[in-house]
Amino acid sequence: MPVERVLRQHAHILANADALETLVSGPRPASVEGLGFRRWMFTRDLMMHFAKMEGQVYGPLMDEIGGDVAQAASRASAETAALVADFREHVTRWHGLPGEDQWETYARSIRWLMSRIRERIEGEAAEILPLLGQLPVNDDGACPGKPDHRYVADAWEIRELIFEGPSFV
Repeated sequence: MPVERVLRQHAHILANADALETLVSGPRPASVEGLGFRRWMFTRDLMMHFAKMEGQVYGPLMDEIGGDVAQAASRASAETAALVADFREHVTRWHGLPGEDQWETYARSIRWLMSRIRERIEGEAAEILPLLGQLPVNDDGACPGKPDHRYVADAWEIRELIFEGPSFV
């Protein structure tokens, strides 16, 4: 996967994280129309990024390169899996619109989760992006490998949670 593509994905994910934090830093919205779709788009983009990193970067680095590179990729893969588990837990807990009395707790949960996402993105940038030059590429310059379907499936399961019930966030 080209470094520029990963950096664009990082910028997009971080911009969406900022938007979610801005949203929860204010009072509970009176209208939630469209909010669920925003959350789904964020989830979709994040999970597809992780799926591509796992299938096209971490896996090939672990399987084909070895040594310290494989260890770095293995750590990144494990950290991503832990973050996805935290993300799923958050969505499971907060799949409906929090009540007025829960809004601050929800906001803290969003800020914590966005902090974890930023840490993972920064970790990818610092530890994995410098290793991308070691990946094998196809004739068209693309890295072999397919997105990890585990994270694609997670995205769809999380989507179901986001849109569950009469009011959603």
